[in-house]
Amino acid sequence: MMRERPDISPRAALANNRWFAALSAPLQAALIDAAVIRAVPTGRWIYGSGDAPRGLYAVLEGTALVYVTLPHVEDVLVHATGPGEIFGHAAQVARGPRLATVLAARPSTFLFLSERALAGIASRHPEVWQHLTRLLYEQLGEALTLLAQTLSQSIGSRLANRLLQLSRSGPNHDAPICLSQSQVAELLGVARKTVNHLLQDLAHQGAIELRYRQIAVRDAKALMALARKAQE
Repeated sequence: MMRERPDISPRAALANNRWFAALSAPLQAALIDAAVIRAVPTGRWIYGSGDAPRGLYAVLEGTALVYVTLPHVEDVLVHATGPGEIFGHAAQVARGPRLATVLAARPSTFLFLSERALAGIASRHPEVWQHLTRLLYEQLGEALTLLAQTLSQSIGSRLANRLLQLSRSGPNHDAPICLSQSQVAELLGVARKTVNHLLQDLAHQGAIELRYRQIAVRDAKALMALARKAQE
């Protein structure tokens, strides 16, 4: 069972979430006050594909991995969410089953807003549905951008884009990316050996620092330059 964690500040974790920052102060307070903080151990499912929607989540600390199920193959890792990111709202807005399986990549803490709590907030702040629809639209745009990058950019450029995206989550932009090289390779859809070679090159250039199951960005400008490179 997931246990509560009262010692983490949701406002601090959501400080750099542009969607949350654009909400009115009363709506921000209502969302936080109605939610529960929960700690989840490594490998524990948050929810599974096909599950009924029971609420939405925000990452306070740690990392959640998002997997999509394809016929006759293992689940495919498509995204990694870090501190400040919100997920699970698509099923709430569309009133359909979960489209993905989400699990904790390491000991992580989440802010959980139940379906019942969200309905109560909507009765006082009906504009919350419009805001959640806007969040869906923004995340669809990000997904389309990632697809375009996959089709048009070199593996090195795609890696740089992913590292920048993952390092920008949460209130502390200097926090390390808590993913293994195998998980990064799976996100890009390439061999681990290829990613390892590229990461070693970036580390040699001083753009990143490699740690055990962690990657720290040291020179974001260098990654941005690589991300802008055209397809090889």
